[in-house]
Amino acid sequence: MTTTKIYSYTRIDKQKDNNVSYPLLTNSDNRLLRNSPDAWYRLRLFNYFRGVLSLFFITIYLNGWLLQLIPSGFARPELFITTSVIYLAASLFFIATIILRKPGLDTQVIVHTLVDLSCIILLMHATGGVRTGLGMLLIITISMTSLFLHYRITILFAAISAIAIIAEQIYSQFIYINYSPAFTQAGILGILIFISALLTTFTAKRLKESEKLAEETSQELESLVQMNEHIIRSMRTGIIVIKNNGLILMANNAALELLGNIKIDPHTNIKNISVQLYDRFIDWNNDAIQNHQPIQQKQGLPDLQPGFSHIDKSSNPYDKHHGRTLIFLEDATQLAQRFQQVKLASLGRLTASIAHEIRNPLAAINHAGQLLGETARDEADTKLTKIINTQVKRLNGIVENVLQLSRQQRGTPEVINLYQWLIHFREEFIATHKLSAYQIQIRIIPDTIQILFDTGQLHQVMWNLCSNALNHSKMEISNLMINIHGEIDDIVNQPYIDIIDNGYGIDKETQTHIFEPFFTTSSEGTGLGLYITKEVIESNRAKIQYISPQTGGTCFRIYFQQAHR
Repeated sequence: MTTTKIYSYTRIDKQKDNNVSYPLLTNSDNRLLRNSPDAWYRLRLFNYFRGVLSLFFITIYLNGWLLQLIPSGFARPELFITTSVIYLAASLFFIATIILRKPGLDTQVIVHTLVDLSCIILLMHATGGVRTGLGMLLIITISMTSLFLHYRITILFAAISAIAIIAEQIYSQFIYINYSPAFTQAGILGILIFISALLTTFTAKRLKESEKLAEETSQELESLVQMNEHIIRSMRTGIIVIKNNGLILMANNAALELLGNIKIDPHTNIKNISVQLYDRFIDWNNDAIQNHQPIQQKQGLPDLQPGFSHIDKSSNPYDKHHGRTLIFLEDATQLAQRFQQVKLASLGRLTASIAHEIRNPLAAINHAGQLLGETARDEADTKLTKIINTQVKRLNGIVENVLQLSRQQRGTPEVINLYQWLIHFREEFIATHKLSAYQIQIRIIPDTIQILFDTGQLHQVMWNLCSNALNHSKMEISNLMINIHGEIDDIVNQPYIDIIDNGYGIDKETQTHIFEPFFTTSSEGTGLGLYITKEVIESNRAKIQYISPQTGGTCFRIYFQQAHR
């Protein structure tokens, strides 16, 4: 087994059959052939031929055709039928040894060849010698032997065959009366055996080279297929392969996770999983105007940014329902984070260069306003200086928020027990804002939920959201109630919390803009609070959304990454 390094050492191919060895290619063609399952398959086929041939000889004897085919003076029917039965028994025995693969391939080939030579020579002698043509079967035997053994052993068997044919002629001449030996035919047959042995040896060499090349190519292709499959399944980008009728052929782990850990089978259609994704695919396949907005999924699942690419197309340009298409799925939140990081980097350079230039004039204006306020004699001047100081503070707050946004760092996730952390947060928040303990209710089910989040940034998020509830509720602080409810979403298997207040809520038109930078409905706000909160949450691979409670008020829901114990 080989090991491929992909970021870390990962075993991507395994030996699939413990009974069949697939060693690395060596310089020995015979070793390659000996370890190839095709060699045993060819040996089994040749043994089938041996069995059929012996049955054919037995059939000839039982039907009385033997004496009709050869001169009766030179026929030995008893030897013929005995040899044929022994030949059949040997072929049946060889079936068992081939199945067990014991002894080894080389040993079995040698034994098979010796049995073939002996039986064919005896059958040839029992039918009157070389003139009957049975000796031609030796050409087949030697040719088949050359496919398995080294060419020197093949030539040795060819020589043994030629000597055995001539020896049979000499022996027949001594035992038969009026027998005229056919040494010429025997010599020609021996030459043919040698020629066939040489030709088949050359052919076998080419065959072994082809097998070696095919085996090498097959291993390379198998390695590439396994590597590609491993890479695709390990990619963070979701990959789905579908037929153009929507039938899913393959999906990697990232795609299944983005779609909510769905399960697919050979009959799953993309339409049944995401109608919006299917509609986008149809528009793209029909060359319609593309909608590049992210696909919004149900609560708790990330928004999707799809991409499409043809793998193959139908030969008919008007038939767009055949072929296969590759769908790329990316988490739109992560894409937005990448773009946002670029924007933040540009914003950081910009704010760093102009912050000093803005703050110096603001400081001068603020100082001048304070001096004017100290020397103001009438009410109008006092009112004007107060406006100057208020707006200077607002501009300074905007600069501070922009600087904070540009300096925002990606959080370091920590394992946090959500319930215990919220208890400590409540104590700090009510002490700072002088609230009563009952004004912030916490209910987490179960209270052992653990999340992954940067502790400092979670404090910043919760402080901003709870402070917004105080600042925008438009009611007496003593009447304000904040409920923090949390549990695990059964659909997406993610923990979440709802921060709900009993204020007047947010109208539908404003809801679509609350997370946009510099959007505010307050004359004193900068419009960056919720935007920064959203950026901090998404930098921790969490998600925030606004939900309109049926009982009124405001509700922000945060989905967290769960820490697995």
